[in-house]
Amino acid sequence: MYNKFHAVKFTFQKSERLTQVKIIDSLFQKDSQIVAQRFVYPFRVLYQFGPQPLEFPQILISVPKRKFKKAVDRNLIKRRIREAYRLNKTFHLGEGKEKLPDFLAFVYIASTIEPFDRINKKMQQVLQEFSNTKKDATEIS
Repeated sequence: MYNKFHAVKFTFQKSERLTQVKIIDSLFQKDSQIVAQRFVYPFRVLYQFGPQPLEFPQILISVPKRKFKKAVDRNLIKRRIREAYRLNKTFHLGEGKEKLPDFLAFVYIASTIEPFDRINKKMQQVLQEFSNTKKDATEIS
């Protein structure tokens, strides 16, 4: 029997990582008109749309050093967030691809290390919200 997800690759390429300092600075700029945000515990999601759509959204994952002193804990959380995004992005890039923002920053706001199941469920919720809504943030120039 043919599985409909047989040809789908659950990858996370380097081109999907947000590395441009100018865009990162604009995402975290205070009182910015071009950046919108959503809160879905344990995430604060900052996002903006670019001047032209990208093949895949570029994402940034941030875990505050203030809440998690040990790098091992921060890396564990980042690894779980990255894995949850990697597993769920393909389901939301099909028909809702043009609705996903071009630049996303996932900031972990919980003060404890959440299990992967909860992070995965919340990642699905975040991506589903983007797939169900229209562009509501302005574009950067």
